[in-house]
Amino acid sequence: MKQFVTVLALCVIVSVQAITDEQKAKVKQYQGECLASTGVDKKLVEEGEKGNFIVDPKLRQFISCFLTKTGIQNEAGEIQGSVIKQKLAADYTESEIDTILEKCKNDEKTPADIAAVFYKCYWANADKHVPLV
Repeated sequence: MKQFVTVLALCVIVSVQAITDEQKAKVKQYQGECLASTGVDKKLVEEGEKGNFIVDPKLRQFISCFLTKTGIQNEAGEIQGSVIKQKLAADYTESEIDTILEKCKNDEKTPADIAAVFYKCYWANADKHVPLV
C-alpha cells in the first residue's frame, strides 16, 4: 500500500527504478500530502495507477493536487506543456510529446476535472508511462 501510485500523476511509470531516490521521496511526500488534503480512498488511487479510473471527486482532486505539486498543472488548473516536455525529454521526441499534449487538451472547468481528464488521456495515449516528477 505504501507504494501505490508511484506515478499517478504523473503520471506514471513503467519502472520505479527509472527515478532517483530523491524523486521517489518526493512522490511519497506528495502522495501523503495529497491523500491527507483530499481524503481520497487509497484503493481508488491504486486503481488509477493500473489505468482503471473511477469517477470520484476526491480522486480527481488527488490527481490535481499531485500534478500541481509536480508543476505539471498550475494553480489555475492549466496543464504546463513546457514542464511535461522537460520531464519527458529523455523518453519521447518533442513531436511525440506535442501529439500527446494536443490529444489531451480539454475544456473542463475545474482544476480537478482538467487534471483527471488529462491524466486519463495521457494514460491512454502514451505508449510508455514514465515518471514526471
